[in-house]
Amino acid sequence: MRGWMRRRVAPGLIAGAVCSTALAAQAAPAGKGGSASDVCSLAKDAEFQQAQGINPEIGIIPSTPEATQTVWGRHCDYSTGAIDLFTEKSPSAELDRVLGLMEAKKRDPVQGLGQRAFFTVIYPGDEYRQRGFLAVFQGPGIVAVSLDPRGKDTPESTRPKLEALTKLVLSRLK
Repeated sequence: MRGWMRRRVAPGLIAGAVCSTALAAQAAPAGKGGSASDVCSLAKDAEFQQAQGINPEIGIIPSTPEATQTVWGRHCDYSTGAIDLFTEKSPSAELDRVLGLMEAKKRDPVQGLGQRAFFTVIYPGDEYRQRGFLAVFQGPGIVAVSLDPRGKDTPESTRPKLEALTKLVLSRLK
């Protein structure tokens, strides 16, 4: 029995370790150590819930924002959205690459935010992953905020909510 377990289970455990190591290496490139926790201080989970139209007193599942260092810069996941700071390599090229992976097509200009800004829908047509995405070119980097649509809302309906939330994030970034 033990020999069978070693032959069947051990390769699976090794494959899992290799895959998780590869993902960790992509998430935190060599020489880019340090904490990405400050990106999560730009908004509270309750503010994301309010932007989505949820009463934070009732709230959804309690959540603590989670910071990650990525290839393009800092990232923070919230229960209903995310904030990304594109600061590594060429921020504009990295944003284009990421949006290509997320199948974002149309970019609608947004006035009054940063040097320039646009709204798009990432993963359009995928009811489980689609969300609104607002990118703002600010100095040498790019600030991106994304928000899940609530219930039967469309990702496009998140645009005014994202604009308000992004203004809050930008005010705290300075």
